[in-house]
Amino acid sequence: MAKTAKWELTAEGIRQEIQAGTYAGGLALDVGELAGKYETTKPTVGKALEALSVDGLVVKDGDAWRVAEGLFPVEESGAETAAGDDAAESAPLVQGSAEELAARMEAKAQAKTGAGAELVVHTPEVLAGRVVTEHIDPNAERALKREGVAEVYAEAKALGREWLAAEGRATEAKKAVAAKLMDLRGMFKYKGDPDWNGQSPDYQALAALYYQDIGADRGAQRAILHHVEDRKREVIPPAKWAKFGVDPLPRGQRAGLERKAAAALTSVDETAKATAGQASKGRATGHQLVTLMSRIDQGMAVFSTASLRVMSKSERRKFADQAREARDRADALLKELEGLED
Repeated sequence: MAKTAKWELTAEGIRQEIQAGTYAGGLALDVGELAGKYETTKPTVGKALEALSVDGLVVKDGDAWRVAEGLFPVEESGAETAAGDDAAESAPLVQGSAEELAARMEAKAQAKTGAGAELVVHTPEVLAGRVVTEHIDPNAERALKREGVAEVYAEAKALGREWLAAEGRATEAKKAVAAKLMDLRGMFKYKGDPDWNGQSPDYQALAALYYQDIGADRGAQRAILHHVEDRKREVIPPAKWAKFGVDPLPRGQRAGLERKAAAALTSVDETAKATAGQASKGRATGHQLVTLMSRIDQGMAVFSTASLRVMSKSERRKFADQAREARDRADALLKELEGLED
C-alpha cells in the first residue's frame, strides 16, 4: 500500500479542524503556524490548502488563505427540518436559463402584488416557513433590515430552493444563485471595500442563515461557493483581482492549463534525456535536435496572455528573464545557421 503523502495528511488534519469549528468561517490561516503545528514545510501546507480550496473549505485571499464562510448550516430541530422539507418538496424544478428563472420569479411576484406593483419583502416574510425568527443571529437580523437586503435575500432563497429541487442540479441555476449571493455581498462593506469575499460579520451570519433556510448541505454549499468564486471574476475589476484573491482563470481553464503544461514538460524532459543520452555516446542526430526544438516550441505554445495571469508578480518577472535568455540563445543559433547556409 502506498504511503499517504504528507500534504494529504496535513489537508485532512486542517479539514477536521474546520469541521470541528476550531477554524471558524472567515478566519485567516497562517501558513507558518500550520507548518509548525503539522510538523511540515510551508510549501506542503500550501499544497494542502490548494486541495482544500477545491472542496470549497478555504479561499485564497491575495497571498493569504482564509476559511470559507457559511460552510456548515446550523443544526435544525425536527419541526424546522420538516418545514424545510415541505418547502423543498413544493419548490418547482429549475428549467431554462438564469434569465428565465428570474422572469418566472418576476411573474410570480406580479401575480401576488398586482400588475406593475413593486415587490416589497418584509423581514418576517423572508423567513416564512421557518421557525427561526426567535433564534436568528442578531447580525443576520440586522443585515435583513438594511435597505434592499431582504428583497435580494428572498430572491436568492427562491432560486436556491428551486436549484436544490432540480434534477441534475442545473448549472445555470447554480450560476443564478451565485449571482444573487454576490449581489448580497456587494451590499456590505469590509475594511472600506465592498465585501466581495464575504468576510463581514453581517454577511457571514446572513450566509449561514441562507444555507440553513434553503436546506443546503455541505456538498451543495461547496457547489455554490465554486460558482461564487467564478462570479467574482465577472464583478470585480481585473485591477483588483489580486486584492480579492480572484483567480484569473476559471477552474476548468486552470485544470486544462495544468494538464497541457504537465504534458509539455514531460515531453521536453523525455526528449532532452534521450538526446543527451545519444549525445554522450557520440550518436546524437540532427533529427533528434530538431525534435527537441519542436518539443520546446510546443511547451512555449501552452502559454497565453490569459494563462500568464496565473503567475505571481515574482513568477512573471522570473519567467520574463528566462524567456529573454531563451530568445537571446535562439537569436545566436539563428545567426550561426545563417552562417552555415552562406
